[in-house]
Amino acid sequence: MFFQIPLVIILSLVCFSNSLVTNYIPAIGRDLINPADIPRAALPTYSNQLDALQFSKAISYEVPEEVFNITFSKYYLNNIVALSTSNTFGAVSHYNNLISLYNDANNIAFAILNNTIGNINTITKYTNYDPSKFDTISTSINNLKSSIDTIKQSATSLASAMNSTKNSLLPSTPNAATVQVVKDNYDLAIKSVILISNRFNLIKNELSDILSLMPTCKEEVEFYVDSLTSDEDYMGNMNSYMKLIFIYANSLYSRSLLFTRLKELF
Repeated sequence: MFFQIPLVIILSLVCFSNSLVTNYIPAIGRDLINPADIPRAALPTYSNQLDALQFSKAISYEVPEEVFNITFSKYYLNNIVALSTSNTFGAVSHYNNLISLYNDANNIAFAILNNTIGNINTITKYTNYDPSKFDTISTSINNLKSSIDTIKQSATSLASAMNSTKNSLLPSTPNAATVQVVKDNYDLAIKSVILISNRFNLIKNELSDILSLMPTCKEEVEFYVDSLTSDEDYMGNMNSYMKLIFIYANSLYSRSLLFTRLKELF
């Protein structure tokens, strides 16, 4: 009885038995395990001390006012709810929708970071010559981008709904001073939700940057499998792509980190 061995396996054994290709080892000395590994693994990819210093500044790019508004958005709406026992100012549903939005933001942020970790660990395996892995990564990134679009739409709808409620308030109900306080808090809450949408747009851009490299990485593997490039060129080119991926991944990490802490606020 004869067993059929897939041709691709035979070719792999023949073509790569003398290969000098090794897997990329991140600076932390192992595969990435948790989101905090991303900046630690990314830092040494910068070519000189000046770039590294600029990188260190970049990871603390947060604008204090932006962080303050995002983290205190719950309290802006809670202030409005507390000013009336009968939901006179219509903030109860907005408050509940805000909590739902932030839960979704928290969940998608973790999904993005964990997906990025998995993608990096896959791409660093230079000795895995299956080019379809890059198609799988591309699909997963596109799915995340679609989830971001859904959250952005939810944020836009919530901001619009709060603005409509604010504009519908009568100045004399119950009195002008109270209504002005309510409107001021609505303005702050609306600003916070818009900031969430804007930040997710930046995260989506970082994902798009990583996504744009996948066809190139796939082509690099295909060229190597077809013996169109040397071991040295294959590894050198992949190392260059990994440097860019780590840079994009670190920016993505920095922008996503706040969202991963939102549940601690509620």
